[in-house]
Order: sequence, then C-alpha cells, then structure tokens
Amino acid sequence: MKPISNDIRELIVAAKERGEKEEIIAQWFSISKSSVQKFWRLHRETGSILPTPYPGKEPRMNKDELEKLDAFVDKYPDKTLDEIIEELQLPIKKSRLSVILIEMDYNFKKRRSTQKTN
Repeated sequence: MKPISNDIRELIVAAKERGEKEEIIAQWFSISKSSVQKFWRLHRETGSILPTPYPGKEPRMNKDELEKLDAFVDKYPDKTLDEIIEELQLPIKKSRLSVILIEMDYNFKKRRSTQKTN
C-alpha cells in the first residue's frame, strides 16, 4: 500500500482543525479513522505531517570494515568471495559481499578458475 500524499495529509489536518469529525474525514478520503487520528497526533506533537522515515536495517559492516575490505581487495584482487570472507572474518554471506563489491565498483570472479585439461 502506498503512503498517503502530503497534500491529502494537509487536507486531513485542515479539516480536523475546522472541527470535522474523524469518521467523516476518513470517509471523504477513503482511509481509516485511525489514519486520521495518526496524522492529527503527528501534527499536534511535531507540527509536521510528513511521513516518518523508514529506518531500515543496520548495516552489517561499519565504515572501518568497508575501508579494510576495499584495501584488501585492492591488494589481493584475485581472491574469491569465500576467501575474502574467511580471511577478513566478515559477518556476512557471500551474496551480500557480492552486492557490496558491485556497489564499490569492483569486478570479481565468482569462483577460482581451473586449468584446462588436455
């Protein structure tokens, strides 16, 4: 479900300031009464109607670990993902390391290359 736009939030608060009932406001905008209450409470407590930011998950690697990873990959560009995780003792999975390295603009091998057999 997508968030309610800021324009609608402003109209809800304005209607509430005029003394309209929450049930009526909810019907006008096809939202729940609890949403009207939430926007009104947010306006009263903070003076804002903007949605609160979604915090997301804490990153599993801090800035120091990312810098250490960057230096390690620069020094040992032929290491595999498994070797990087093992040697740096990273608390992440191989798939996440892959994403991090792509975000750091690295190209990497997915596995150790093998010699051709004749």
